[in-house]
Amino acid sequence: MTSSSHINAAIVLKHSGIIAHQTDTVFGLACLPTKKLLVRLTKIKNRAAHKNFILLTSNSDQVVDFIHADEKTLQILNTPTKTPTTWLVDASSNVPPQLLGATHKVAIRISQHPSIKKLCEEAGAIASTSANISNQETCTNAQQVRAVFGPNIDFIDQNQTPGSGKSSTIIDLNSGDVLRR
Repeated sequence: MTSSSHINAAIVLKHSGIIAHQTDTVFGLACLPTKKLLVRLTKIKNRAAHKNFILLTSNSDQVVDFIHADEKTLQILNTPTKTPTTWLVDASSNVPPQLLGATHKVAIRISQHPSIKKLCEEAGAIASTSANISNQETCTNAQQVRAVFGPNIDFIDQNQTPGSGKSSTIIDLNSGDVLRR
């Protein structure tokens, strides 16, 4: 995202919008992590309600209200990883259930991607998911997002720095189990 692009995206998010953006992995859809917006995003994707979303953030300070965060948890979350890594962390009691899905844990990824860092510094942590209709191919650019989702998306970032193109590694922070590589 260019500097004006991430500011525009943050404005849309803060006004209860849904955006399409490049993540550190694949092209994604995002909103602020509120019940109303998560329900809207679930419907747009035609997604099962039991699936969780990922909280993308630029730092652990933005997610402490969502998780049970002791010093060890924060230390692990703040340690940079070689590849995008999503951590499953015990949720606090005030988290919207739509964020958790069936896991009862919050999926958190502190991104090193410059666009995500800038966006989250402006908007805070964002709930994100791949840019696709459930069980279909993920959109890889803004034109595909526009074709698939049309007016359901309030802002589509045109100026993205490509991500890895691969899904993130998922690790349960408590057990250390790797759920996806």
